[in-house]
Parts: sequence; structure tokens; C-alpha cells
Amino acid sequence: NDEYDAAVALYWLENYFLKSNRKAIVYGCTLDAYCCVQTLIAMGIPGENIQLVEPPSIYQSTCFNDPKIDDAVKQALVSSGVQVHSGYILAHWNDGDDVSEITSASFTSSKTPLTLECGVFFAYYKRAVDTDAFKAINDACLVYDGKLVIDAAFHTNDVSVRGAGTITKYQRKYHAEQWSHANFNSKEVGVHLATEMLRLFDPTLDQQTAPPEESLNLIPIYRNPKIQGGILPGCYYYLHVAKPGLDVPLATQKEQPDYGKEYLTGSPGGKPDYFRIHINQYNNVETLTCLTKQAFPCENFICLYGLHERFLNNMVSRFNEKLIPDFYEFFRETWCLALYHDRFSDFRDEVRELLVTSPGVGMDSIEDKVREVVDEDVPMNDAQKKQLLEIYASSGSKRAVETRLLSFLSYNYYHLPMYAKPGMV
Repeated sequence: NDEYDAAVALYWLENYFLKSNRKAIVYGCTLDAYCCVQTLIAMGIPGENIQLVEPPSIYQSTCFNDPKIDDAVKQALVSSGVQVHSGYILAHWNDGDDVSEITSASFTSSKTPLTLECGVFFAYYKRAVDTDAFKAINDACLVYDGKLVIDAAFHTNDVSVRGAGTITKYQRKYHAEQWSHANFNSKEVGVHLATEMLRLFDPTLDQQTAPPEESLNLIPIYRNPKIQGGILPGCYYYLHVAKPGLDVPLATQKEQPDYGKEYLTGSPGGKPDYFRIHINQYNNVETLTCLTKQAFPCENFICLYGLHERFLNNMVSRFNEKLIPDFYEFFRETWCLALYHDRFSDFRDEVRELLVTSPGVGMDSIEDKVREVVDEDVPMNDAQKKQLLEIYASSGSKRAVETRLLSFLSYNYYHLPMYAKPGMV
């Protein structure tokens, strides 16, 4: 469940299990389960001594939601000698005998039962609420409906207690049974919770005696991507960055008319390695998937999420012209280093502020002009586009954006010396 548990498990494996010749069972078909198998192999445990038992999936899609990655992981498991048993549910230990030490585990399925020797058992079946946590919630008289019940502002039924994270669920009045904090970026949820908690320490605000009334029963919108990654069997480095939301099979997503388009380079285990980018209907990066046997700067690649493809050096047109054979090499080039700078998002906010601000009294901003065209509910024609570009240039907005860009590069020149600036030529 946490780093301490992992450290204890690793210590026991290194000092006791490795000296024996017993079998290890990994139970689950989650990303954690596959990473656990790779960790056991990396510690020197032979693949023949590792049994991966996959229970029937409780979700519509696999944990990777990508057939190519599914196939690559399966092939890596077979190559390493790991025995995989799919569709089994844990039934009991030691054939049902009540003994102090577990020596075997029995599983049931729709076909035949299975009994395996068990020297160590790692369970990654599905996340549930810990018994001690449930007792604490129940003893505190907090409403519990499978999970701790909260409203959109993190309130439980006790005004002095807040709740957040995967242990919580929204009240039924929102009619959003499928949605919970597990669908969103945990760090962003934590920031929103901290913002709510800061109000308790503001001396200028009256303390709440009850959760405030909500005019609209709507759950909050979180925009930061969900990120998952790890090292998979076959020593594959894996990263998946996606829009927060419900788990929908990839094939179903592609059938939607507003899906957009995906761009691929390489293949799992090939040259170049596998890199998939999904561009939505607005030409923004909505999904990134990386699978490679070489380490890569994952923190940099995460920064690409949400950017328009024009930010990425006209990626779509370059890809269509077959100028990008390998996305890994493309995004390691020096032109994109500004995108990875920690102040780049602030720079984008500043540019947006320039475009939404009116250039003078009684004058419409660039954003207002664009909204007038968009609100007509007809595709923008070439004449309208040309007119907007002329307004953008003549109003001084273009010059202001260029000046702000040069200021950004000059201020951060010690990090970004590869960009040209005035006075260099």
C-alpha cells in the first residue's frame, strides 16, 4: 500500500525468499501486478518460480487499454518463463486447512480449479477500504456507502471532517455513480482540498456550522491528466498520460466522431520504440503512450499534454510529410526545451491574458472577435480567417505576443541558451 510496505517486502525477499526455491504468486491484472512481476525477476528470482494469476477483469478494458502493449507484455512474460493463469479467483489457502503457515493457494474458475505452491503471495486484485479505516469511519458516525460519502466541496456529513481520494465517493444526489476522485489526477484533487482547507484558517471568514447549500448539484471539473507508469516485464519503461475520465476501451473511443486522430512511431521492442500520440478534434494532445526499453525523460513528455500540435513544431504536418520517424528523437531535439521549462505554463497564461484584454476603450479583444465567428455555428471560411489575422496584426496583439515571447527567452536564457534572440546576429 505504501513505500514502507514495499521496503519491508523487498527486505524479506532479499534475506529469506531468495535463499529458498519456493514459488511466488502474484494475483491481479493491474499495472501494479505486472510491475511486481518485473521487480521479482530483476531481484534474481527465476521466471519459472513466479506464477501470475489473473482474475476475471472487472473493467471494460485492460489496465493498458492498448492491444499492442497487451501483446508485448504477454510475450515478455512467456519469454521470461513466468506461468500465467487467466480467469481464476482466489478460493482458499492450504486446501481449506487451518494452519499457521500458508504453503499453497487454491483458485476457482468457470473451467477447472487450480492449486499452486505458495512461498510468497502478492495481492493486487482490486483496491478496497482497509478494515481499520472502515472502523474509524464507522465509529465517527460518518456516512459510508461502500466508500466515504462526500459532496463536491469535500464535506462529509460532519462539517469538521473532510474527505478526498480513492476512499471517497460522491453523494447520490449528483447522479454520478461512476465518477469519483479515482477518475482524476490525485495531485490536482489534493490542491483543491488544500484550497478548501485554507478557508478554515482565514480570520476574515466566518466558520461554517454546516456544509453550504449548493445551487447546482454538479461534481467539480478537474483538468490535469491522469498519469501512470512503471517498469514492465521485458524491462519495458512504460508511461501513459491521458485525459481524466471514465475507463473506455480504446476501440470504442476510436468509433466516436469527435475522437480526433492518433500518430504512432515504432513498435514495442522494435526500432524505433513504441510512441503513440492522440490528437483530439481541437488539435490538442490528449493522450501520450510510451513503451521503450531505454529510459526516457518522462517528466518532460508529461509537459506535452494539452498543448496544441502547432506548439510542437507543426508536428502533424511534419508527421504527414514523413519527417518524424521517431517521436523519442523528435521530442529530445533542442527546439522543444522551452516547452519543458517550469515557467512555460505561466508564459502561456500571460499570452492568453494579452488576447482576452481589450486593446482600448470600447474595442473588442481578439478573443471577442474569435467568439463572434465561432458562435455563428458554421465552419470558419478563408475570408474570416484572413480578417482575424489582419485584426491580430493591426491591433498590436501580434507585436505584444512576440515581445512577451522574447522576454520569456531572455529571462530564462541561462536555461534556454539554444534559442536565438535580438542582438545575437
